[in-house]
Amino acid sequence: MTIVDIHTHVFWYPDHLSDELVDDALAAKRVKAERSGGKAFLQREDRHANDALPEVHHSATAAADRVVVFGIRAKAVGFNVPNEVIADYVRTDPTRLEGWASVDPTDEDCVEQLDHCVTELGLRGLKVAPVYQHWDPTEPRNWRLFRRCVELDIPVMIHQGTTYPRRARLEWGKPLQLEPLVMALPELRMVIAHLGHPWEEDVVALIRKAPNLYTDVSALHFRPWRFWQAMITAYEYGVTHKLIFGSDFPNASTADAIEGLRNVNRVVDGTPLPRVPQDVIEAILHENWERLYGLR
Repeated sequence: MTIVDIHTHVFWYPDHLSDELVDDALAAKRVKAERSGGKAFLQREDRHANDALPEVHHSATAAADRVVVFGIRAKAVGFNVPNEVIADYVRTDPTRLEGWASVDPTDEDCVEQLDHCVTELGLRGLKVAPVYQHWDPTEPRNWRLFRRCVELDIPVMIHQGTTYPRRARLEWGKPLQLEPLVMALPELRMVIAHLGHPWEEDVVALIRKAPNLYTDVSALHFRPWRFWQAMITAYEYGVTHKLIFGSDFPNASTADAIEGLRNVNRVVDGTPLPRVPQDVIEAILHENWERLYGLR
């Protein structure tokens, strides 16, 4: 059975990351490592360790049969990964790797950039992030890029949730702000990253009503209690079929994220609290990605 890792990154310091962003990332990493027992973290304290290099990505995602990989173009917070870097890496293993572009919707030539990424570079999806790129998801003037995604029939990954960079705009990270967009463009296939943490309940409510809206479960197993709560909420609302597996490499390897998902119920072992059914977990790993791609 096929496992698709829908959420992985490639980048390196100092070419693609600012000093300030790396400092913020390391501080956030230390807290997560302390709370999670230090498991599943590939990034090290040395900012020059380059844990997100392509060769590391290749080995760390080996547990997946197919892997979606992207960078982030968000100069406002210190991300600047050229789409050409992603395209070049995907060409090294095109049967296994699928590259997605990252474009800032506020750029005047954002549609032209996306067309270049799709038609010239061969990228097959789009990654955006209002909190990183500093744009208001409720503002229709920022939607022309997504109209083009509908025309090109490509999916979108959107980071709609909290994050660590000090320059991030959390005011635009609340998932319910996507409602006007998904209602205006119901054909748009979109995946909300990380179940919109810490607003997981809002994401569950939103994906239930929007036929082409999904979410991934990447980078959630570091917080076992919140992860279990989010998964149980999704199960009780009947939307687990819209949860897609992802690792968020380099924050975790694919294998570690799989282990974290399969152990989601461990936090309630020995209690009468409900458990996420095993068949639901396996569907997230092996089947749900097919819905996003129109295969199921």
